[in-house]
Amino acid sequence: MDGLIAIDKPAGMTSHDVVARVRRITGQRSVGHTGTLDPDATGLLAVCLGSAARLTRFMEDLPKEYEAEIVFGVSTHTGDGSGRITERTEGFAIPLSEFLATLGEFLGDIKQIPPMVSAVHHEGERLYELARRGITVERQPRTVTIFEIEPLRLGSWPPRLEYGARGNVRVRCSRGTYIRTLCEDICHKLGIAGHMGALVRTMTSGLTLDQAVKLEELERLASLGSLSEAIRPPLWGVRHLPSLNLTEREAEAVCHGTAFECDASRITNAREDMAHVALVRPDGRLAAVAAARPSAQGLFIQPRVVL
Repeated sequence: MDGLIAIDKPAGMTSHDVVARVRRITGQRSVGHTGTLDPDATGLLAVCLGSAARLTRFMEDLPKEYEAEIVFGVSTHTGDGSGRITERTEGFAIPLSEFLATLGEFLGDIKQIPPMVSAVHHEGERLYELARRGITVERQPRTVTIFEIEPLRLGSWPPRLEYGARGNVRVRCSRGTYIRTLCEDICHKLGIAGHMGALVRTMTSGLTLDQAVKLEELERLASLGSLSEAIRPPLWGVRHLPSLNLTEREAEAVCHGTAFECDASRITNAREDMAHVALVRPDGRLAAVAAARPSAQGLFIQPRVVL
């Protein structure tokens, strides 16, 4: 059983919990995911089964999208609603127009300092492990990219933001973006305390939340022998890559990890900076993902992950 399942993760479960549950439901031992979702967050978790679990590195860098609630006037030690209150700002009334202008300042490449509750390593330990022991360490800022950010249901927002106000924003961003930090930084830019409330991931790894199934539905499908209804083929996970349709002879060689050369004109959706190519069998199934580099005949194709 190989392929991708889009899971609608409920609050209260870790990503590891979801993987373990999918493993039990499907009976597949090789199960992974393409990016952790915090326990309190809900929404899309892309789960890979069987040979597709080896494709996660080609999917992790795709843009992600979230719907996040910003709580104005209150900061917490975790940056979200689960933490203890560390700061309050009262007596403010920020025009909505000022907030909208501030959102625009966060478009493009920005610097973020990873929160202490993140999984970033520091001297052999993850930051959240240190945070549990009450230890805070200096963290270096990282560059992330905000492709889009906008308020949701703008008509429901008050004309002025005051203490305790809440509002939702949609964020499309790069891998490694901390949405809780983004919410905090937006509030700090406005000169007030603030934190992230609810968080829903709506897109990751080329999948969207409307394509996801709940774990209970996955169990129902399994009981009916219809799991295939929820599983997308491995090719789905790398359809963003340039692709090469193989001949029968090439497909047989690729199965053994054999490299070959081909004319660059055979590549579909070729790019100047392409580093990897999806190799597709004559029957439409994914054979491998290969490295591609220029050669005398056009391109040298070296299989890296053979399914």
